[in-house]
Parts: sequence; C-alpha cells; structure tokens
Amino acid sequence: MAGYLPCLRRYRHVARRFLLKADFSVTGSPGVLGFRISPFFDFFLPQVCILCGREGIENGRLPVCASCLADMTPVTPPVCECCGTPFEKSSGTSHLCGSCLIKAPAFDRAISLYTYAEKTRELIHHLKFRGNLSAVSVINHLLPAAIKRWPLPTVDLAVPVPLSRDGLRDRGYNQALLIAQKAAALLKCGVDRSHFVKIKKTKPQIGLTKSQRKKNLLGAFAVSNTRAFRGKSILLVDDVYTTGATVAEGAKTLSRAGAASVIVLTFARTVAL
Repeated sequence: MAGYLPCLRRYRHVARRFLLKADFSVTGSPGVLGFRISPFFDFFLPQVCILCGREGIENGRLPVCASCLADMTPVTPPVCECCGTPFEKSSGTSHLCGSCLIKAPAFDRAISLYTYAEKTRELIHHLKFRGNLSAVSVINHLLPAAIKRWPLPTVDLAVPVPLSRDGLRDRGYNQALLIAQKAAALLKCGVDRSHFVKIKKTKPQIGLTKSQRKKNLLGAFAVSNTRAFRGKSILLVDDVYTTGATVAEGAKTLSRAGAASVIVLTFARTVAL
C-alpha cells in the first residue's frame, strides 16, 4: 500500500473530484451505504493547494487555499477604456491611453480580470503547461464575481483564441475554450469552437518583443465560414493578455469575416511594474 501512496497523492485532486461528484449514494443521502467518504480522503489523501502545497485546505472542492485565492490581484480601474491597460494611479476615472488615442487597436475593447503575477501566473501555468485541469475549477469559481466588476455589452458569441492542430494535439485541450465556455454561460451567449481556426504554426511567444510577436502571428488565423460571424458581436477569449498581439490579429481576422464588433476578454494580464 505504501508504494501506491505517492502516485495516489499526485493524482489526489482527480480522484477526489471524481468520487465526490459521483456522490456514491444509495438512498439520496451522500456517502457509500450511508456514510460520507470525504473524511476518508481528508485523512489518507489530504487535499493540497496546487499553488503553495499546503495540506488540509478547506475550500470545498477548490484545489487552492484561501490565502492563495486572496493573493490573486484583480485588475481594477482606472484603465484604458479601449485596450484595458491599467494606469499607474489607483484613483481617477478610466479614459483612453496615449497609444489608443494615436492608433485604435483592431478590437473594440479589451477587458482583463486579474493581473498576471505570482499566484495567478502559477495557476495559469498549471493549466497551460502542466496539464492540471483542476485549475479550471478555480478559474470558474473566480469568473462570476470578476465579470460582474466589468459590465460587458451584449454579445452573440464567445470565441476562444484557437490553437494550431499540432498545439491542440500536444496539449490535449484549448485552455481558452475552457474559459470561454464558462464566460458564455455567465453571459448567456453561444460558443463557437470550430469556425475560427489557427492555420499557421507559430513560434512560442515567450521572450519575443511586441514587434516580433506581431510578425510571428501575421496570417496565423482564418475563418472557415464567414456566415458564422457576419453581423455578430464577438467576445474573443484568451487566457493572458501580454502585448495584445494575439487578440489583435484575431480581431482583425474576425472583423474581415464580417463581425460587427469584437470585445476581448482575458483571465489575466501582464502589468508593467
């Protein structure tokens, strides 16, 4: 038994989520044959925060502790009313930034919910690079309150930024789609997962400058059926807004396909310190 414990501990979140969701009830009451199984798991496989490693967290089915949740900093006004760039001063009203006054971006507005730092960055890394889908439950937990802070116009479709065919095969899922599905449920709109596609395999964006990112993504996206977006208000969803090159190229492609407007929503955003 001892030899299996390290493996069980590694996948404890998967095991707990499966068994607790199944709820193993025989008479409508939770538990197997009338007794709850959660104390069993709490003793043998204590739930561990995926961000700090603390054991025995008490956050229901969330795989993060209350302390790490509190350390995730939301983006708050004032911000640029177009690109969403947070301003250094914490007081005052939102307005257009200098860059957007000089040249408006390809999208109508960009909204980011959390700053891409420390715990938020670690959460995204779990989802994006470590295949840890339990991070989705944390994002889904945070989205309702975060979206309420930023009143969004009515949209017709939520559209995730797509991965290339090779990227999707390697990762196994599109993290932007997982975020888009929850956002669409909250905004009561549809999700289009198939007509906006990535046709060009691009270099990893990490380490590239803004101009290099823009060049890297040139011609990367396409629309397979323009009728899917013609005349519609689109919510373009991604995980992180860094320089805006990805969503800008995506918005250009959707606008050329006839989209009436493109609002960008990202879970996190890098913020210059």
